[in-house]
Amino acid sequence: MATITMNIDPVFAHLGPLTLRWYGVIMALAVVVGALVFAGQLRKRGIASDHVVAMLVFVVPLAIVGARLFHIIDDFSFYWHHPGQLWTLQLIGLAIYGVLTGGVLGVVIYSRRKKLPVWRVLDCLALAIPVGQIVGRCANIVNGDTWGNATRLPWGIVYKNPNALLPANLLGVPTQPTPIYEQLWLLVVIAVLLWAMPRLKTDGMAFLLYLGLYSFGRFFISFGRVNNVLFLGLREAQLVALVVFAAVFPVAWWLRRRGRRGGSAAKPMSKAA
Repeated sequence: MATITMNIDPVFAHLGPLTLRWYGVIMALAVVVGALVFAGQLRKRGIASDHVVAMLVFVVPLAIVGARLFHIIDDFSFYWHHPGQLWTLQLIGLAIYGVLTGGVLGVVIYSRRKKLPVWRVLDCLALAIPVGQIVGRCANIVNGDTWGNATRLPWGIVYKNPNALLPANLLGVPTQPTPIYEQLWLLVVIAVLLWAMPRLKTDGMAFLLYLGLYSFGRFFISFGRVNNVLFLGLREAQLVALVVFAAVFPVAWWLRRRGRRGGSAAKPMSKAA
């Protein structure tokens, strides 16, 4: 990996007071790509893919709210002194664990209302989410909003455009390419999921495997990020990653135990719901 020079203006147009960024365009593409993978996984598990559009209308706003809340908590001191920046029409300042929290909550609520098998639907997200994340991280690379520490390694990202969202003192300085690290780790996660999913016989296991693998990698990748330290020298994303990683095991045990009692065998539905 060589040093990458980024001189792309994150802003590509202005419409009155509204600033249009590549971030929003790429994130919208990430949602579309993830939705297509999700639809394919639903069909494979015997669930009608017609649910995808209705689910997105319900889920995306919750995902954005959750993402923004996590971001505000992470940078609470800034927003305490700048309350006018708490909510903005610009799709920036979104945290991935907030996206997952709000989005998964929305999927669960929708699935229960439509009487869909919740854990099986969540399994359909196991591939869709990391594929969408890989696309979405391209938005962060252009935006410069997930910058890493300054580095002397033979690889990194050098931001040159003054509209990039990293601190001014890091413009022109090689920084850790943490979004690219994450994309590479997500490729590993997808490879493991593609191998493991046909072998998993209990609903929910694929989704838990994604959560565990992603959290494991994110914990270490975040050491290269310039984020606020919250507790024991760890950042918000690292603390959440530890909690999620630890929670995966008892939930998996519970699902396996419930599956042995005949409650959640991962078999296709008799007809599309």
